[in-house]
Amino acid sequence: MKRVAVWACLALVAGSCAARAQIVEDGSEAVLGRADTRTVLDLVGQRFRALDPKVTALRRADGPWVCGSVNVKNRDDLYTGERGFVVDLSNAFFGRVPDGPELLSPRAAGFEAMERIRQLYFQKCLD
Repeated sequence: MKRVAVWACLALVAGSCAARAQIVEDGSEAVLGRADTRTVLDLVGQRFRALDPKVTALRRADGPWVCGSVNVKNRDDLYTGERGFVVDLSNAFFGRVPDGPELLSPRAAGFEAMERIRQLYFQKCLD
């Protein structure tokens, strides 16, 4: 019975850790501070639970906005390449910049939301 309880505790701890990106790969979290970095990593982890996200290039934009890049694994367990993202710390909004093929059809489900994320990234994150 003790073994079951120990394994249940370990599973609970592992499950809570899997929901967040663990670290920022390049040390860029120093510009945000601990609390804002934790918020960003939690939002990335919620979206990309099991895809082993790697976060880099964190930087502040205007107001509560944070920009960065995230790299996640695909079904073949290979990293797909970094893609930008935006976070609004004031309302816990996270959006990863859509890939080109995702924006081919304006009639596709979620097109408007993806286009909004793309525009936000262009406005807030590109110099």
